[in-house]
Amino acid sequence: MDEKFIGIIIIILFGALPCIVLGYLIAVKQMHGLIAGWNESKVSNPVAFGKWVGFSVLVVGLCIAGTGLVWYLGLINENQMTFLLAIASVIPIPCLIVAIFKYKKRGS
Repeated sequence: MDEKFIGIIIIILFGALPCIVLGYLIAVKQMHGLIAGWNESKVSNPVAFGKWVGFSVLVVGLCIAGTGLVWYLGLINENQMTFLLAIASVIPIPCLIVAIFKYKKRGS
């Protein structure tokens, strides 16, 4: 086994797979307790909120896997991979902000 193969296995097992599983559990199985600081009483539509957050985490996992695969195939170098992973890691932030603005309960 060469070091790139070991690298892609580590990327998939410890980077992509946890994000994909957590995103699936939050978005599809509606396990909102996995969201840090979750308080259902502050959200007007918990299902839609969970889908926004969960699918954004799932997309991060897919981006990590895709970036690792492209790196393994030799289409990008390590610096480019690092840049793409840094960009992918911030995907949930704007999604969370949008979800908060859309589904935060408004006081009457």
